Amino acid sequence: MNLPNVIRGLATQLAVFFGLLSAASAANIAWIAPNAAMNSNANWPAVNGTYTQNFGIAFTTGANAPGNIDWLTLGLNTSGVTSGSASLTVALRDTTNSTAYSAVAGTTEYAKDVINFSMPSTSATAFDLTLTASDLPNLTAYALQANSSYALVLYAPSANIGLMRRSGYLDGTTNGAYDVSSGFTMLDTFRNNSPNYSNNPNSFPALSIAFGETVSSAVPETASTASALLLAAAGMMLCHRRKR
Repeated sequence: MNLPNVIRGLATQLAVFFGLLSAASAANIAWIAPNAAMNSNANWPAVNGTYTQNFGIAFTTGANAPGNIDWLTLGLNTSGVTSGSASLTVALRDTTNSTAYSAVAGTTEYAKDVINFSMPSTSATAFDLTLTASDLPNLTAYALQANSSYALVLYAPSANIGLMRRSGYLDGTTNGAYDVSSGFTMLDTFRNNSPNYSNNPNSFPALSIAFGETVSSAVPETASTASALLLAAAGMMLCHRRKR
């Protein structure tokens, strides 16, 4: 057995192991997200960040405090705009109540961020906008409390873009159009702070709004694997030195 080569092989395995540790990937876990593809576009009048034209969702947290929102993804549409950029305001508020299909944004504002973003310069083009801590420093810094109701509100943008939606749900069924996790519960989808958003008498849409946390994914190897490799390498090196 060529011990120096074996030892070098073990050293290579260790380097790979610790490289995996340092390069551990992260995954986004959705607390609330639509569970079907969007099929229409809600026109969103540009009144440049004022509260009078808003979309939003109301929800409750579970028994365990979930912590901070790490990311937010919005499904948008350029509609008739070709400028390639716009801005909008994202806010987290309390709710008027915790009743399904009745709750809307209350007057207490916990966090608010104004975001500037790029978008396709072609009209009628759907696109996803994912925002993280660098885009939403105030929202992501706020810790959600357990068993509490919140409203995530999108104020009117600076351009006449649209918000993607899944229309066609029957009255009283829209909350089921969102997947939830970590104890979250959907309360309501609203527009202009009016509850139970409807775009026609037979359609109560879900909005393309998703948010949640970012968690580190597990590394395949374990600490015991690294320990075994280290012990094997050390033992072979000691034997090799004694034989010389």
